[in-house]
Amino acid sequence: MSNGSLVEISEWESNRRLPVSELNDTDRQLASALREADGGRLLIDERRDGVYATAKSWIGVVRFTDFEVRVMSKLRGGNLGVVRMLDYASGVDALRRYDAARDLEAVGDDLIELIAWLFADSVFRIVRDGLLSDYVGREDTLHALRGRLRVLEQVQRRFGRVDPLEVAFDEFETDIPENQVLAAALEATRSVVRTPSVQRPIRRLHSVFAEACEPSANPLDTLESMPYTRRNEHYRSAHSLASLLLHRLAVRDLFTPGGTRSFAFLIDMNELFELFVTRLVTDALRADNIHVHAQRRDRSIVKHDITDRTYSAIIPDLLLEGRYRGDLIRLPVDAKYKLYDTKKLNEADVYQAFFYAFAYAAETDRRHLARAVILYPRSTEGSDVALRVETHTGSTTARIQAVGVDVDGALDAIAAGSITPVTVPAIGRVRRFFRNVVADVSGEEAWRLASSA
Repeated sequence: MSNGSLVEISEWESNRRLPVSELNDTDRQLASALREADGGRLLIDERRDGVYATAKSWIGVVRFTDFEVRVMSKLRGGNLGVVRMLDYASGVDALRRYDAARDLEAVGDDLIELIAWLFADSVFRIVRDGLLSDYVGREDTLHALRGRLRVLEQVQRRFGRVDPLEVAFDEFETDIPENQVLAAALEATRSVVRTPSVQRPIRRLHSVFAEACEPSANPLDTLESMPYTRRNEHYRSAHSLASLLLHRLAVRDLFTPGGTRSFAFLIDMNELFELFVTRLVTDALRADNIHVHAQRRDRSIVKHDITDRTYSAIIPDLLLEGRYRGDLIRLPVDAKYKLYDTKKLNEADVYQAFFYAFAYAAETDRRHLARAVILYPRSTEGSDVALRVETHTGSTTARIQAVGVDVDGALDAIAAGSITPVTVPAIGRVRRFFRNVVADVSGEEAWRLASSA
């Protein structure tokens, strides 16, 4: 590769030696930015005997002056599986709609190249169908009246003259926000992709948009306030990918003296896994009329005992909610991007789950147990983990079920368009656990028997 040596490390791998004895000033700035961002995305340490890298939960690529570090996902599907997760979790659904997975496999395993290809494919389909145009207000100085006369400006600038005229008019053109943000994303992506099969379409599309509009000066702000209607809904997928590229390429404006761009493109797997399981659980349980609330802030649970004011809010990753014969049933679910089928559950995660279980336990005269679920990505054929809390007298008061999600199997079900508790067994186990909560509240043994079937 033209940028020097390539070093591949796995997420959470530590102390990998890099092929340089020291960093130059530009690389040192990039390393510092990575260390300070979000508690540390990639840690680069200069020591007496060389330079070392320690990865965390962020995967992707960091391009320094003379070498490149790729942080690879530990999931079985690798970075291609990450892109499939991202495609589904973000609601882009390009792979399922366009059947692009086979073409994507040919790109390789560089995360930014994979996402850039997906972005180019989405933008190409917009260009193929015709760029959106709209009326844009323009002001100009002309020798003939067009639109309306800007009277105040005419008097101030050309008092007593009728030629030229200060006018305002509407022009039907493609230089509109929908296209401007895509132009900005193409400009940013064009400078970092290297795979020929990705470079070519990105550059062609960049040329198309360079003639159609000016790149947005603040594309992320524009995307955040973008309203979608039937008229521009077909832009949503491309805009989602543009937002991802622009957000993750934020640490990129660093140059070496020779002009080679250094940049970082990293994705937080904790955040992605949480988004992925949120949509997966929502889609799989829709037929059961179980509503899934993501990141719902609850300020009514922890209060100051004297003032009765809210002391702090709790925010479970997911809160499953349904009604059974008038009773409101809730089950908190925590998503943890940790390979818990190969190691013991972290104590802090266990305590958090039990806290959520007691916080959302149903209020009823019937005997019931507080319950909560932990979802984690499964990497092997390991079994789920079931825990219970007992009083000093031996009475069980709460149960926690840690359920491993086979991400590859779930992605296959997504590709097949069949997302159910049967095709995604982990969600089936969550549903059975939810039915146990219903059995506790309703007292009907039939639900408990059904949950164990």
